[in-house]
Order: sequence, then structure tokens, then C-alpha cells
Amino acid sequence: MKRLNIVLYGVLFAAVIVLYILHFTSGSVADATDEKESQRQAGSADTRIVYIDIDSVLNSYDLYYDLQQKFETQYKTSEAELSTKQKTFQDDVQELDYQMRRGLITRSDAQKRQQELALEEQQLMQLQNQLQTNLAEQQQVMMRQILNSIMDYLNEVKSIHKYEFVLGSQLYSGNILYANDSLNITKRVVEGLNEQYKKEKGNSGK
Repeated sequence: MKRLNIVLYGVLFAAVIVLYILHFTSGSVADATDEKESQRQAGSADTRIVYIDIDSVLNSYDLYYDLQQKFETQYKTSEAELSTKQKTFQDDVQELDYQMRRGLITRSDAQKRQQELALEEQQLMQLQNQLQTNLAEQQQVMMRQILNSIMDYLNEVKSIHKYEFVLGSQLYSGNILYANDSLNITKRVVEGLNEQYKKEKGNSGK
């Protein structure tokens, strides 16, 4: 049976987060476009458009780092549990093979033991699938935690900085092909997110 791959899970975790942020950012921009059209018809001021580098935000966001560490710990625990059971199963198979080759077990007992081992193998496969499902679900939860924290923060500061559009940029897979560096608020957002997260950790006593 294939072993779980922590590197793959880490990459997928980051990739899925980026895709979700880009997806919801695009949705927000579409909603904001409708709102802007209404404002334009009412004679409001020009829109202020800024953007963030999503890769940089994730690489520098303390919450993302902490959740990654938590995820890796859960992964290692799950992998250790599965590996222990797999090792025990392999030892039992080898022991039965040894007994059968040397005639140390009756045919009926050997058949009974083979059936037991076949059942154990099915249970191991089910356990592996369950562990993978649990890890995938945990990824989804952590992804939403990060996404919500970023979206909530941007929503809080938009009135202060008068943002109307906050776009998400990502190298190669983003929708923004060019942007003036003066519109890049990544550093400000990262600092704000980390400051907010630090306060939340302090209040929770973690």
C-alpha cells in the first residue's frame, strides 16, 4: 500500500488555498464591479484598486505557518499509526509463510489464518483511506481558516484605506499580468495579519 506523502500534502495545501483565495477574490471583484457601476451612475469618486501577492502573503503569514506545522504533526501521527499496523501485518504474513513452508501448522489452521490476514489487509486499506480522507478534510478546514482571516482583515481595513478593489496576484497562475508596484499592499497586509494573529493568540492563551 502506498504511504502518505507529506510533501505532496503540503504542496496541495498551499495550492488549494491559493486557488480558493483567487476564486473568492474574483467573486469579490465581480460584486465590486456591479457596486462600482452603481456608484459611477451616482457620480461617486474613482475606484481605488490595489493588489496583494498571494504567494508572499502565505509565505509570511504566521497563521499559515502554524497551521502547516499542525497539519504536519497530524500527518506524522497518522503515518506512524498506519506504519505500525502495516509492519505488524507484514510480520504476521511472513510468520505464516514460515510455518507453512516448514509444516509447522495444519492445512485447516493455515487456511483459517489466511482468511484472518485477508480481513486484516482489507481493514488496513480502509484505515489508510480513512486517514487520507481525514487529512484532506483537515486541509479544507485550515484552508478556510486562512481564507476567512485574510478576507475578514481586508474587509476591516478597506474603510480605513478606502479600498474598493483588492485583487489577488500569483506568479504564472494569477489573473494579473501587470500592476504598478505602488498598488502592491502585500507588506502592509502581512504586517496587519500577523499583528492581528499575534493578538488573537495572546487572548486565547496559546
